[in-house]
Amino acid sequence: MSDELSAFFSLAVTERLSDSVTLRRIGEIPVVVVDHPRVRGVVSLQGGQLIAWQPTGSAPGLWLGERAGWQAGKPIRGGVPLCWPWFGPAASPSLPSHGFARNLLWELVEHDSDEDSVLLTLRLRDSEATLALWPHEFTLDTRIRLGAACDVEIEAHGEFVATAALHTYLPIGDLGTAEVTGLGAPYRDNLLAEDVVDAGGAVTPEGHVERVYTRPEKTTVIDDRTLGRAIEVTHDQAGDVVVWNPGPELSASMADLTDEDYRHFLCVETARINTPIEATAGRPGRLALTLRLLPDA
Repeated sequence: MSDELSAFFSLAVTERLSDSVTLRRIGEIPVVVVDHPRVRGVVSLQGGQLIAWQPTGSAPGLWLGERAGWQAGKPIRGGVPLCWPWFGPAASPSLPSHGFARNLLWELVEHDSDEDSVLLTLRLRDSEATLALWPHEFTLDTRIRLGAACDVEIEAHGEFVATAALHTYLPIGDLGTAEVTGLGAPYRDNLLAEDVVDAGGAVTPEGHVERVYTRPEKTTVIDDRTLGRAIEVTHDQAGDVVVWNPGPELSASMADLTDEDYRHFLCVETARINTPIEATAGRPGRLALTLRLLPDA
């Protein structure tokens, strides 16, 4: 078992739901721990957030920060945080950045296992607290399938328009040695505040990067020369793909990152920013991704 996951598997079991699925608690955060012959993983009920995924015989497929405080209401840096119902800074400083879904407690409504994978379904509904932040009734489901591949899908029911991102933290050996391809040509460089057309559709971040690719390809690949593997991200229903790393200066100002953490992850985010998700009475809004590890790439 990897060091990244060992702490979760040493937690006391509060409820055993099946041979492969248990409920546990780390700090103030309840978590679902998956221990299956084909895969191990952890999902936080706060945020409906996948925080660890490791197929048997592989290195971890997600990055998770060591400085997480596991405090209720405080975002968890790492895994696949869900930014919803807005992406980025809020319209008012009194509202949480990247929405409220990642800060609230979700309900585990279903779990199922077969010989290859485990499927978890989590749900968040509107409440007095959410209506005070965003005046819409909703039901938001997240389905997470863990196996040799990893699927994360959100489905939003109601009548509203929302922006969203699956803010995926991917582990890399060292910043500057991992190339991201399959991004498409045009992007918005948020650091330069300008639109750019890059014929190559590729980037090898070496410091702070914050790009929103507005016509992404279906599949993005992170080719990691240091670790000698690649990670494939397939986007479903995405309008944008975001590539982000805080770089050394911004990272130093973030209490939940060590001075070296920024060197060991890249965020490649499946998103709907410029073309928001629209949910109607008869048609829910969707956004999904699939992760695969490609050790021979």
